[in-house]
Amino acid sequence: MDAEADAEELELAALEQEAALLEARGRRQRGGAARLRRLLQLQAPVLVALAVVLLLWGRNAPQPATAATAVASPALIGMSSAHLDVPAAGATTLSAYVTIRNNGGTPDRLVGASSPWAGTINLVDASSPASLPWITVPAHGSVTLKATADHMLLSDLKRVPKAGDTIQLNLNFANSGTVYVFAPVGPADSLTVLDVVNAMKYMDKLPPE
Repeated sequence: MDAEADAEELELAALEQEAALLEARGRRQRGGAARLRRLLQLQAPVLVALAVVLLLWGRNAPQPATAATAVASPALIGMSSAHLDVPAAGATTLSAYVTIRNNGGTPDRLVGASSPWAGTINLVDASSPASLPWITVPAHGSVTLKATADHMLLSDLKRVPKAGDTIQLNLNFANSGTVYVFAPVGPADSLTVLDVVNAMKYMDKLPPE
């Protein structure tokens, strides 16, 4: 009987010791949590300020250009060395040539042309009789219309020009619209300022003979 009572007392003492250990552990954990809460409370203003600084920096920092954000400059068309062949006797068509320069960052396309001198102007390739739908002018590049490559062919002539005449050509571009140029019949360097001034008096009209 005494042995049984002693065993129960030992078991009770072990339980009390275990309970004391658990209570001490709980106090330590609660104390650590309290210290963590106090630390967060003290550091909260600093953390908020840091978050605001990072947000503002992210908004104001320069962003690298991407394909979605980069915008190329529009096409900027200029022309030089425009001229036409001197027509042979009895000619019903006339070839025209020009160098087209695109100083912009976007390609453009020559899609057609017109002139008071002709009923029709086609874009043609020297290697084929078929008309071209357009001629591409690359960005920051140029294309030269010449007899051995792509060029313009005037047909249904309202009057056959002669050497020294100045022909108004209206070149139509997909993006740049209509760009005007005056071209001599003969060498490109035969055009003078006076020729252009006289031709502009009859803008969009066939000048008198």
